[in-house]
Amino acid sequence: MDELERHFILAKLQETRETFCGEVKGVGEDQARWKPAPEIWSILECAEHVAVAEQRMLYLLTKKTTPLVEGVARVGREHEILARGTDRTKKFKAPEGASPVGRFETLNEALAAFKANRSQTITYIEGCQEELRTRETTHPLLGLVTAQECLALLVVHPARHALQVREIRQHPQFPR
Repeated sequence: MDELERHFILAKLQETRETFCGEVKGVGEDQARWKPAPEIWSILECAEHVAVAEQRMLYLLTKKTTPLVEGVARVGREHEILARGTDRTKKFKAPEGASPVGRFETLNEALAAFKANRSQTITYIEGCQEELRTRETTHPLLGLVTAQECLALLVVHPARHALQVREIRQHPQFPR
């Protein structure tokens, strides 16, 4: 990873952390548990998912990559992921293990976990010396991806769920 790309990724990691945290700012604990419908996540569930997914994707990047089969660096889908990753017109079912199951008692706990996990991601990228396009891993939704594509997913993921939180907060029955 060259320094220009590192700088861009680090800025995006910080930006999407702030986007998510900004969207949940001012949400009370009762509001965080409110669900627009039984099948729709609450804000607390969104925060839990974002925290857990961050940790799981960082694990993929740091522990579960292997050299590309063809051994040649490739420019993959990362640009498309960065550009379209927040598009909520297409919904995805969270992978098993990343779905919310009540891991956190409060929204503040979930946010603290997300921030701690994001800090670990930032630390990893600050010191990353690998060319992530030459390594691959298996993402639970997209299948085989380059480590760079996995990183792009990790970057945009909180912003996608910030939009989900906004949708919940704008619901006409959201408790004020």
